[in-house]
Amino acid sequence: MNQPSRISLLGSFPATSGILALLIAAFIIEVLSGGSQNGMVLARLGANYTPLVLEGGQWWRLVTATLLHIGPVHLLMNGWALWQLGRLSEITFGSATTLALFVFTGITGSALTLLTVKLSAGASGAIFGLEGALIAFFLRHRDHLTPQGKSLLKQLLAWSAFMIAYGFAVPNIDWMGHFGGLGGGLAVGWLLQPRTARTGLLAKGAGLVGALVLVGAIALAVASPPLR
Repeated sequence: MNQPSRISLLGSFPATSGILALLIAAFIIEVLSGGSQNGMVLARLGANYTPLVLEGGQWWRLVTATLLHIGPVHLLMNGWALWQLGRLSEITFGSATTLALFVFTGITGSALTLLTVKLSAGASGAIFGLEGALIAFFLRHRDHLTPQGKSLLKQLLAWSAFMIAYGFAVPNIDWMGHFGGLGGGLAVGWLLQPRTARTGLLAKGAGLVGALVLVGAIALAVASPPLR
């Protein structure tokens, strides 16, 4: 299995670039709506909150919460991590699969957060999902990895361990969302196969479903009645 020794900054990464653009657009809307650290603004725009999801039936929040961020530092950190892992995911799995992974693991991360009762937002669950998918895929196919690929796997494992420890050490970090995204990514990544014509067709279908879910969730968020 051929693995890239480095990632070109000049490459074409439509899924990663598109998601980043969405995150930036959502953050601008947060600021214009009253502030990215205002709980009511975040809740109104689609942040994850257990009572609104389980009792209010607003399941679309599991998706829209991944697009919102609490303050510029939160956005910058997640944006940087997404730029690194998203490009690697697109090189490894393709753009369509990367989009599908982001949406799916964002949902699994948000779903696990429902075990708590707090307002949560951020793309970190989906980012952990991309990382988990890459780790599981490389582990399953480790016999075919180049030395560069094996080195990359070690880096991913070390980075995951560091970020998990960081999530426990720093207050107010949604570590349950991280675990939910990571678990979803590990499960899917283990099942993924190296790209072929057949898997490419399946990937396009998964990417289309992911895009529809993302657009549908945003549409429901826009159409939902204002919070009182």
